[in-house]
Amino acid sequence: MNNLLKLVTLTFASSALISGCIDAESPTVAAKVTPAQPTLFDYPIAGELTKRVIIELDNPADYANISLYHGDRLLIDNLDIPKQGQQTISALVAFESNGLAKLEVRSNNADLTITQLSLEPADGVVLPKFSDISEQAGIDKVTSIKYGGPTIADMDNDGDYDFIVNNHNAESSKLYWNNGDGTVTRHDYDLARWFMHDLHGTAAGDYDNDGDLDLIVTQGGGNGTNPSKTNFYTNKDGTLVLTTGDVGIDRGGRGRGAKWLDMDLDGDLDLLLINETSLAQSKPQHFFYENIGNSNFRFKSVEGIQDIHQSRVLITDFNGDHIDDLVMYGPLELWQGNGDFTFTNVSHRVPSELANKGQISGIVDIDIDNDGDLDLYLARGKEFENGRGEKPWADFDPINQVMSYKTRGFKGVDQFDFTANGSIEFGNYYFLPLGMYRDREYPIFVGRDKLRTALPSGGDMSIDPATATGWPDDISEDGVYFGYLGNGKWRAALVRDEMKFWGFKFSLSGVTEFQPQFELQNRNEADYLLRNDGDKFVDVTEQWGVMPVGNSLGVTAGDFNNDSHQDLLVYRWGLISHRISDYLLLNNGQGGFDTVTMHGAADVGGPGNGDMGQAFDFDLDGRVDLLSGSENGEWYLYQNNTELAGNYALVRVGYSPQANVDAISAEVVVETDHATYRKRVGSAGSVFSQSLLNIVHFGLGDAENISRITVRWRNGETAELTDKAVNQVFDTNRLDPQSLQFSEANDSIRQGVSKALAITMLPANADPSLSWHSSNESVLAVDQHGRVTAVGQANEQATITATSAANQLSASLTLSIEQWYPNPLQALVISSPTSNLVVGDQIQIEANLEPEDADDSHLIWRSSNPEIATVDQQGVINAIASGQATINVTPQANADLAQTLTINVEPYIEPYVTIKNADALKVLTVGDNIRVDVDYHAGSGNTVIASDEGGMRFWLRHFKYKWIPAKDVVKTDASVLKTTAGQSSMDFALDDLTPSDQLPAGHFYQLRVTFANSDGQMVDAAIDNVQVIAKPD
Repeated sequence: MNNLLKLVTLTFASSALISGCIDAESPTVAAKVTPAQPTLFDYPIAGELTKRVIIELDNPADYANISLYHGDRLLIDNLDIPKQGQQTISALVAFESNGLAKLEVRSNNADLTITQLSLEPADGVVLPKFSDISEQAGIDKVTSIKYGGPTIADMDNDGDYDFIVNNHNAESSKLYWNNGDGTVTRHDYDLARWFMHDLHGTAAGDYDNDGDLDLIVTQGGGNGTNPSKTNFYTNKDGTLVLTTGDVGIDRGGRGRGAKWLDMDLDGDLDLLLINETSLAQSKPQHFFYENIGNSNFRFKSVEGIQDIHQSRVLITDFNGDHIDDLVMYGPLELWQGNGDFTFTNVSHRVPSELANKGQISGIVDIDIDNDGDLDLYLARGKEFENGRGEKPWADFDPINQVMSYKTRGFKGVDQFDFTANGSIEFGNYYFLPLGMYRDREYPIFVGRDKLRTALPSGGDMSIDPATATGWPDDISEDGVYFGYLGNGKWRAALVRDEMKFWGFKFSLSGVTEFQPQFELQNRNEADYLLRNDGDKFVDVTEQWGVMPVGNSLGVTAGDFNNDSHQDLLVYRWGLISHRISDYLLLNNGQGGFDTVTMHGAADVGGPGNGDMGQAFDFDLDGRVDLLSGSENGEWYLYQNNTELAGNYALVRVGYSPQANVDAISAEVVVETDHATYRKRVGSAGSVFSQSLLNIVHFGLGDAENISRITVRWRNGETAELTDKAVNQVFDTNRLDPQSLQFSEANDSIRQGVSKALAITMLPANADPSLSWHSSNESVLAVDQHGRVTAVGQANEQATITATSAANQLSASLTLSIEQWYPNPLQALVISSPTSNLVVGDQIQIEANLEPEDADDSHLIWRSSNPEIATVDQQGVINAIASGQATINVTPQANADLAQTLTINVEPYIEPYVTIKNADALKVLTVGDNIRVDVDYHAGSGNTVIASDEGGMRFWLRHFKYKWIPAKDVVKTDASVLKTTAGQSSMDFALDDLTPSDQLPAGHFYQLRVTFANSDGQMVDAAIDNVQVIAKPD
């Protein structure tokens, strides 16, 4: 018998023992499984290829994991066993064919006794399948620290989803534009404006109601010591202009997330900025801003909720009154919105046993039972920050001989022994220091003599016994220690004399045994499923078959197989050394969830750990895709390729038809012949970021007809579509027309003449698609653009009919042919949006003819000076160079009606700021007073804006090294705001400077001047390596 794999017996429910491979319908397995000794057995697969694996087991340890393989193919990846004792777990798997299957069970972190393992058919279940399309779509594949998930939103309102991937510091957060062909284009600049920008959650919403989405990017507070204002970007036709100060965001904190919601029900979007608790205990903790119109916000005090310490929030409507409510966590608190900028704490609706439960990582609202109200799934796991009091984490894989270790950064010593045959490989190294320790090393000491290595995060090294011989007498200095004790025995220790890092982990390869000298942390936390029963939430976790999930970092929801029941994807942190699969909880529609691990939407064995994502239909094919981030790993776009998925409807919610209210918090109801489904526009779960999923997906199962779609905006306006086929995208900007009417002033047309017929359609946002028909094409011919031609004889007539493609509503017009008569052009009037241009500008000249259907309406366009301004035959003017040109517009049929327009073209001026006295400022003397004088220009057509600069900002900077500052002295001249060009000055006292020759190695000074213009450009000038000398005696 192989020492790793052993054949086990197959046990029938009758307890009869049968050895070997048996062709039985429901055989079961009993076995002992250890991390070093998996169990191998033959199992007959017959009938339905989708099976439910049910495992009854006994776990002697605090926690463990179990996996199932079919040959080399992983069927179940690391099912969590989060407690001691007897328990039953299960998962769905898919076999590729019937026949005898060689199955293997592996355990991790404990010796397990399987009392019974059986497979039963899962009839009628459609398992979702995903594939990774990240690279072919065009997403950067780089390792990064994440921060609580992406933001999905149609940033340009072109009908498909764009997205922002949120990275924390070294790697920037990025905006990707959806090209509509399965690919994305990265925005032309990143959202981080400097290295280690400390960016956190994002949120998209149209605060100024101009038709495109603006963006909030929150920012941390410099380890809590430097409260920062959020980054507020106004979207100007795809250009993101930083307008934080201009819109009235005037408070800084330890930013974590932002949420758009209409807190006073006046139709525009207000703003909630969520912060971590201030280290100085300043209040309020959270900032509420009222949208007062004219692109401005005003801070508003909201008693009670503004000072709670929770720093995560989900926007939902848990009582169904169409007013946004807040789910704050953790611990969990419910705050009911009153629609008047106040909130009432109704946390008594939460089960009492959850009142003080912490460790809530993420929450999603989901209608699990299709009863029309929103239930809650709480993903729970260990904190990725803080974690004070936690024990060290460790994983040991004896088969692959890999030991992995992770700890918090608090003061302490963690020591462990291990065995290795030969050299060990140190890798998978991650070390994130606190900001104040960022430029300091955390050394690795080897052997009795403590041979020192300063290894950067991400580095690796080989350690051989000869170099590592002996254990040092003194291990008081901060660092990692390795010593070879002889006979294959090793010792290691991690020493911290104070908190120095946010995170620290590594893996050792070549390890055959592992003996920690500390108690290991059980990192599993139980998730909760709360059913909304109207006046309370009820814990139905166990009732719905949700297994106690281990260390969940996030959760999102969607109907992944279109069976009309909402499913869940739970992001698992996983193993220290690599990524494991996330749990897909498949809603069976019968009051339960089945667990699926091998669905294709996880980079099993890849870098990093589970974090957060969003479920959305990226390619609008009716199948819900996923954008997922791995902490210290990559971003992944997973395409849903599920075969045999059910029918669907996608409902794009635009602006309301009358008040032009945006889509946030709108409710969409889809009614089929047999069921009603209800969803609201918002996020598919939330940690720190907020999505705007206004292309609302409904799985419809086998329904083939939609009787009604109703959209209700938050101001109460509604729109309806009726009697529609499934499997298409519906749009509130393309409603069924209620009336069609021809706009013709008369009912005749001249013989041989063509003219376009106009239709008036109500409502204004009705689907404009029409089909055109003539009752007699030999009399009146009509094309599908509504252009009719009188091809018959005088006094003949025919009827033109226009029919809506949306609902077959039609209108008809009977036209009679008149004898042809001349209809000459009588007048020409031209108009221009401006006559003053800048080089590079382009404008369209409008030409209005009277009558509109003149026999000859051809116009000839000419420029008197094409070197200054050109004009094409459609009236488009391009400014080429500075000067003046006259545009002539002459009717071909009547030169006497010619019109002219004089165009003045100014040179384009690039934005700049120049330090006028730069030469005098290159060498400064301690104790002097200096003045920095500048000339500036915001660029043609632009002005200086506040942005986050406040005006013209003057900097005296002391750097530790490029570009990490030790100290900044910053002053601002606000008098330049809203000006285009001018001069500015600022004084500095140099009393406390250290002379340059006395600075530590690598330190230097810089003088810098910056401002932002209304086109979103940051303009600066700097004097690098300013020399500061001591004042002469």
